[in-house]
Amino acid sequence: MIQKKPVGPSILLVEDDAEQSKLIQLGLQRNNFRVTAVRDARSALARLSLEPFDVILSDLSLPGMNGDELLRHVRQLDSELPFLMLTGINDVNTAVQSMQDGADEYLLKPVTPGTLIGKVLAAIEKRTISSQQVRKAREADLAKMIAFLRGVRAMVNALETKDKYTKAHSRKVAQCAVMMAKEIPGMDRDAYREIRVGALLHDIGKIGIPLDILHKQGPLNDEEWEIVKEHPNYGARILEPLERHFPKVVDIVRSEHERWDGGGYPKGLAGNEIPLGSRIIMIADTYDAVCSTRPYRKAMSKEKAMEILHEGAGSQFDPGLVPIFEKVLADLPLPRY
Repeated sequence: MIQKKPVGPSILLVEDDAEQSKLIQLGLQRNNFRVTAVRDARSALARLSLEPFDVILSDLSLPGMNGDELLRHVRQLDSELPFLMLTGINDVNTAVQSMQDGADEYLLKPVTPGTLIGKVLAAIEKRTISSQQVRKAREADLAKMIAFLRGVRAMVNALETKDKYTKAHSRKVAQCAVMMAKEIPGMDRDAYREIRVGALLHDIGKIGIPLDILHKQGPLNDEEWEIVKEHPNYGARILEPLERHFPKVVDIVRSEHERWDGGGYPKGLAGNEIPLGSRIIMIADTYDAVCSTRPYRKAMSKEKAMEILHEGAGSQFDPGLVPIFEKVLADLPLPRY
């Protein structure tokens, strides 16, 4: 049985000099490389849109769009694709600049097949190792984030154990908030995830509030109220490790008690200064709180909760979101509220 030689790396060669292009192709093909040759940068970008390549080998001086400009376009498409620049002796300074722009190597023409092949293989190996390192770093980072979220979930459970009045509250608020978000044009999966996480964790800062204040029968005095108003900041500090993966969650949690008219806390933000996720969560949070029994009062009716939301639209609540909540409320599965 005849054994086929293994297929080597695929090369996109961008060279406008026909003779140079032919010589390079022959040298690479003799060593089992697959070569696709084009004469200009625009043709190269067109080929890249049609099929994947392992390496780009480009002349610096090309008609229309030079190799350095092609490099910048390629790096916008793929930051990891090996890119080697071919250059004449008079273009060395520009070639060196191309290295700073993301080229893996520049080679002075004419280049021998042995040198060219060695540089191509070295660039592939370097990029492969780099990609593996990035993947491993991401996997390790993700594992840390999962562990952190488990720890936060444990804190939420601890809060619910500490304060029976918040039991299941965060889950109900999260469910409603995501349903509201899905009614808003332009929202994407990342936004839904950030709002869901923010809603699940919006009360996490209460873990730092003394139990005698959380469970006080009757209204809080001024000093106690100032302590309670710190819980959004406590929550934001607890959740700082989330910023890398969920960059808006910390702001959502910190801003959940800001008011549309600027009279909220902790920063006194107003209107669209308040993160959209916070405005959504505040409405769902208020509704569930009103419909739940608390240390200082018994649960009120759904009708009373909606009355409070309507009265507060434009002052406490974003007036454009209250109708969205009302629409979603009818679709919430029972017995949620």
